[in-house]
Amino acid sequence: MKNIIIIVGIMCGFLFAQKSELKNVKVLPYKSKRELVKFMKSVVAPELGVKCNFCHNTLDYSSDEKDHKKVARQMIAMVQQANKTMNDLNFHEISCWVCHRGNNHPEHPPKKK
Repeated sequence: MKNIIIIVGIMCGFLFAQKSELKNVKVLPYKSKRELVKFMKSVVAPELGVKCNFCHNTLDYSSDEKDHKKVARQMIAMVQQANKTMNDLNFHEISCWVCHRGNNHPEHPPKKK
């Protein structure tokens, strides 16, 4: 009986550690640091032509102190919503590249109202 309690305790600790691996990830579906870093380095950075410190405090990646991170979060949510609509219409998915083309700000930003 003691062994079962110890095993369950270890499993709960392992599961808790897995869930807490990422902090303050609100719109991206990733559960591990490896998946998140791969996405950021292979998709976000090249499509926006930026390095990590453009959006992140590199001493605390979970910090929301930089406005670029707050905007990026909104833009990612926008792309996710657009892709849901595109999928419903049987179109190809889009990415940051559609507007940014490797630049940190789109060449033709939307007009302000």
